[in-house]
This record gives sequence, C-alpha cells and structure tokens, in this order.
Amino acid sequence: MTTTHDARLSSRPLRILVAPDKFKGSLTAGQAADAIAAGVLDAAPESEITLLPVADGGEGTIDALVAAGADLHHLTVSGPLGEPVEAAWASLKDTAVIEMAQAAGLQLIPQPSAATAEDASTYGVGQLILDALDSGFRKIIVAAGGVASTDAGVGALWALGLTVLDPSGTVITHSSDAVYGTAIDGSTLDPRLGGAEVVIATDVCVPLVGERGAAHLFGPQKGADPVTIERLERRLERWNGLFFGAFGVDASATPGVGAAGGFAVGFLAAGVGRIAPGIKLIGELIGLDAALSGSDLVIVGEGSLDDQSLEGKAPIAVARAAMRRGIPVLALSGIIQAETRSRLHLNGICAADCIRDLTEDRDDAIRNARPLLRVLAARAMASRLV
Repeated sequence: MTTTHDARLSSRPLRILVAPDKFKGSLTAGQAADAIAAGVLDAAPESEITLLPVADGGEGTIDALVAAGADLHHLTVSGPLGEPVEAAWASLKDTAVIEMAQAAGLQLIPQPSAATAEDASTYGVGQLILDALDSGFRKIIVAAGGVASTDAGVGALWALGLTVLDPSGTVITHSSDAVYGTAIDGSTLDPRLGGAEVVIATDVCVPLVGERGAAHLFGPQKGADPVTIERLERRLERWNGLFFGAFGVDASATPGVGAAGGFAVGFLAAGVGRIAPGIKLIGELIGLDAALSGSDLVIVGEGSLDDQSLEGKAPIAVARAAMRRGIPVLALSGIIQAETRSRLHLNGICAADCIRDLTEDRDDAIRNARPLLRVLAARAMASRLV
C-alpha cells in the first residue's frame, strides 16, 4: 500500500475502521483499539475513526461484545479443577454468548501440569449454558478456545443433565469423576436443549483425534506430557464411541470438533449443537459488515501474526472481508513470523508492522504494549499518508 489518500478522498477526512483482536498477555481488543486509534490521530488528526474490537470465538469474546453494547451476566461456577470461580456471559439482542475460558480457561490454572491437563473439566461451561437457558435465551453461542480441559465436553453435558455411569453401572454424582465414566444415558439431558440453537464457535479446523487432533495439538500447552497426551487421546476415542452408542452419530471428523478439547463432539452427536466459524458469528453480532461499509482503510491486529492466524483467525477474517470490498488493510501486531509475512498480501493485508520492530526486548514489548502500539500506529500511518 503506497497511499491511503486519492483524489476521491481529498474533500473529506479519511474514514478508518480500527478492528483488532486482543494482544494476548498484554492488551484486550478494546485496549488495542484505543491505542491504535490514538496513534492514527497523532499522524492524521482529521481522520474519522470507528472502533470495533473483534474476536473469533476464543478468549476475549466477551470483551468484544461488551464494547459492542452487550449486557453482562455474572455467575459463580465450578472452575476447571472444581474450585469456585466468578465467571460472566454476555447477551446481545436475542443471543447469549458463553466464553468457555471464563469457566474452564487455562489462565485459571496457575501451574498447568500433566495432572491438571487430565483432570480439567468443562462442567462450569455447562453451568453458564444452563444459566442462559434459565434466563430465557434459546440462541446460545459457545466461544470455544483457551481452555485447560480435554474432556470432550463431558463436564458441560453432565451439568446439562447427561447421566454418566461408572463401570459398575452406578450413576456418577461428582462432576470431577464424569470423565472416567464408561457408559452414558442421553435421555436425561435438559429438554430445553431440543428447542434451543446452540452454536459452538471455533477458529480452528481440527479433528477430534490424531496427530492434528485435540490431544496432540493442544495438549502440550495445557501441561500434558507425551504419556498424558496418549491417555487423553484414548479418552477422546472412548467418549466418541460412547456418544456414537448413545446417539448413533460419529462426529469425530467434523471440521473444528477438536477445538477446546473436543468440546463439541457430544453436542453434535446428541443433535443439540453445531459448529460455525467464530468470526462469522461474532462479526454478525457486533455489526462488522456495516462497519466495513464506507471505510477507506481498515486496521487489524493481534499479539502474533503467524500460521494459525492464516487459518482464519479474526484479523485475517476481517482482512479478507475488507479485500472483497476493495478496502486496503493495515495490520499491526506484537510480532510477525517471517514465513507468515510473505503470505499476508494474499489475505488482503497491504502492509504490516509489529512492536518487535520497535523493541527487541520481549518483556518490554509486553509491559509497554499500549504506548508502543500507539507509536507503531502513528509511524505506520505517517509513512503511508501523502
């Protein structure tokens, strides 16, 4: 991108849509949007800026929705290891949005280990869904991402009424023991699920099992060692078999079903949920299409632009949507992988800059992300304005 002005724009201010995702570990999407906007105005004070923090269904989804005017609902739920945690879900219009990380997030475990990777449960996520049902919502989006668990969603389904039996045929009554069940009865699931639309939003297209599945791909970041990864793999296979036996559906190969520890597989098998791209769902809620309309430039961003970003995470999805409308896109991030940079233009990004170009100190980049992002945005705009 060599310029952001042309003759058509000379008679009016530049209209800029600032739509970043979170900078994980340093800035929420909203904070990133504020920092970028401040930098843009430093370089081009007459610009008209629209702020639209985005999310693709992972961590930070609730923050993006609140910035768009959503209401917050608070609830004490069971955390990933059974401890009580304060969680929140959001509602916008007729839709409830559950962020799994609020109740089962990896950030809720101070020291992830092989033991926590095996024991972590999504029971609290089921409690949030139940609270949304109790509040009258029948359209529920579950933002899948950032979780500590690999329980195939059994914990959540247990909270929603699934009967789980141990090897002796005794009903399991403690949620932390649900993942060790050997038989299930799906007839006891909350009947309201049958009349609800539960959509599981994910930004990754991974299968349930295999080398690119839930345990192998995400287990290490949850603390799982190779032995534990294999146990988690066997568990996912066993639960898929139990779901198939109970509901007659094998959902293990559905794209995205391996996200968030295989959370969706039981919902799909039981016919009480479906998977959809997170950015599409969240984008519709926050009004992404309307915000793009009339924009002269779009600025996207996230903490790291890498190969996972190119799989369709929020910044790339927004850039592709802008490209279809012929709108140039500038990307700002904490760091850009070298092999990713060369492919950004294929996804609608005309230019990209990163904070690590301003400082080689990673800790400094994280600690001072807000002022550094402002400087980066100002420099990026100044270098591209005529």
